[in-house]
Amino acid sequence: MKYPDIFNPDISRVGLAESRAYNIEAAILMAGMVKTSFGPRGMEKMYVDIIGEETITKHGGAFLRKIDVDHPAAKAVVDAVNTVDTHVGDGTITSALLIRALLIRAKKLMIQKIPVSKVIRGFEMALQQALVILEQIAVKPDSQNDYNVVSTSLFGTAMYNSLVDSRRLTNLIIDAVKCVTDGTGRVDTDLIKIEEKMGNSADIQLIRGTVIDKPLDSPQMPHTLNNVRVLLLNDPLEATRTKTESSIEITSPYDMMTFAQQQDSDILDVVQKVIDSGAGLVISRKGISELAQEQLARQGIVSIRRAKYNDIWWLEKSTGAKTCSSVYDISSDELGFASAVYQKTVGDDQMVFVESNVPSSVTLLLRATSKRYLDEFHRTTLNAVRSLQNFVEEPRIVYGGGSCEIILAKKIRSWSYGIEGREQLAAEAFADVLEEIPCTLAINAGMDALDTITALRAKSAAEPNKWWGIDTISHSVKHIRNIVDTCAVKRQALKTAVEAANQILRVDDVFMKDIMDNTHSHIDGKVHTHKDPGRNHNYWEQEGIEQRQMHHYY
Repeated sequence: MKYPDIFNPDISRVGLAESRAYNIEAAILMAGMVKTSFGPRGMEKMYVDIIGEETITKHGGAFLRKIDVDHPAAKAVVDAVNTVDTHVGDGTITSALLIRALLIRAKKLMIQKIPVSKVIRGFEMALQQALVILEQIAVKPDSQNDYNVVSTSLFGTAMYNSLVDSRRLTNLIIDAVKCVTDGTGRVDTDLIKIEEKMGNSADIQLIRGTVIDKPLDSPQMPHTLNNVRVLLLNDPLEATRTKTESSIEITSPYDMMTFAQQQDSDILDVVQKVIDSGAGLVISRKGISELAQEQLARQGIVSIRRAKYNDIWWLEKSTGAKTCSSVYDISSDELGFASAVYQKTVGDDQMVFVESNVPSSVTLLLRATSKRYLDEFHRTTLNAVRSLQNFVEEPRIVYGGGSCEIILAKKIRSWSYGIEGREQLAAEAFADVLEEIPCTLAINAGMDALDTITALRAKSAAEPNKWWGIDTISHSVKHIRNIVDTCAVKRQALKTAVEAANQILRVDDVFMKDIMDNTHSHIDGKVHTHKDPGRNHNYWEQEGIEQRQMHHYY
């Protein structure tokens, strides 16, 4: 008797023994790619895309997002790093290192015949205890903590190293976040516009308002205005085409002249509405004709046409204006106010600066000598802004340099002795995982990892009330006071790392369907996929003669 196969021929099974091993190795390899970028002494990575454009960065999330990976476990690592980047904006490499260390320790425990379920449970128990300890050791902020949070995020980056006066950059970011913090202590980082221009990095500045990367519509317009009303339009100040097909029949040159005069008259009527509103700055998402520009310039009004939607949104926040619903009925409530409007040459381009006395939106104008550095400056600025946002919304900190992880590891190791069962070994392994952070810091700073860890353990045991960590400048173990991390970043990195590692460990078998790489369409419009090159099938049975039609492969 013949029995049918359980699986189709295009289904393959990796197997119980190999699946978990492959997943762990893939995840370890993926997370290990950013290990050497950790800390202020970490190195940068370069990625060259398909068209030859390179990205140079030491931002773990940005680098891993650039890499195209096929393995599901490797994708899980990338997703975990992206989760940390999305929620707290920092700690991406920390989470990757923790995932890697957790999987390495889990692999060793499984070799000792400890069930995976016990390992996963032990990691979860240790995580919960780590979060409790983190809340206990967290420090209340003082007057200098906001500066230390930003400087810690910036220290060691290309942006920080390129500036002679790094303190000025730190203060600019602090001022930007303060401007977009509301009365309840919430920070909307979207209100900080980051503009990029080629130039000298020493010229980085904060504008209390909005910078528009466009020149004024006409050189006849004044290049500087003070204390003006701002009008934002979504309507054009020019002749527009109809949305439906239409035609005008003209039988004589007089009719042509009459039509042109009527068009100009209609434009002038609309422009007069704008002039009567009392606005000194007019910004439209649509076009503004040369006739309208001329009339506005005569009245000393500045205009900018075809502004971006995001620029209009930032202008609404910085000036208090509202986008006008109808240019024929402009309300005074829709007008905003700008304390200064001026055009300035930045690099090789003309830009318009719209400043306000009390703006709800600000602009950080970044300058660098190349596009690749501008991109890295942008990523670094976002990290610093998000770190300060976490501090403002949850003002609780821990000290960095690996000091927090050393304290957590010591307390968790002592706590694990009270656990009954094999989960104790996994909890002890979790303490070893936490020590991977100062160990990596030491290696990237050129220090001996073993000597550093033993020194940190000894000093932490002798003086438990101090935060002993690694000073990468002096290459020594010191009491850390100026290197600050927020509790939100530490908490998110720990939780994400354990969740990602346990997700990978829970998978014990993999079933794969063969990839169909021969997808094509026939001349009759039918689209299908198969593994063979197309010779073993026929879609075109016709009466009389069977003829193979053309294929279009894509």
